[in-house]
Amino acid sequence: IGEALQINTSLQTLDVSYNRISDSGVIAFSESLKINRALKKLSLSWNSFHRLVIDVTNQSLNMRNQQFGDIGIIVISSLLHCNTIVYKLDISCNEVSDDGAA
Repeated sequence: IGEALQINTSLQTLDVSYNRISDSGVIAFSESLKINRALKKLSLSWNSFHRLVIDVTNQSLNMRNQQFGDIGIIVISSLLHCNTIVYKLDISCNEVSDDGAA
């Protein structure tokens, strides 16, 4: 998928949920997304990675049930601080405490 995403010019939606993508897999995936500008909607929910290295250039990003907790929310928050592209973000079911949500 990574190599195909690098040359993709037409695929706009990709759902790779429930695929047990690990930390190393999401790193490779992220590298491909740095090159791809056609993809607008990406779902990575219910996978196994814990590293947040996704380049946030999609309009819709689903990171549901990644179990990244408070630290992950801080990282996502910093990535989105100046972002004007993402209009839909699903980070539900990620074990975020009240402190992390604040």
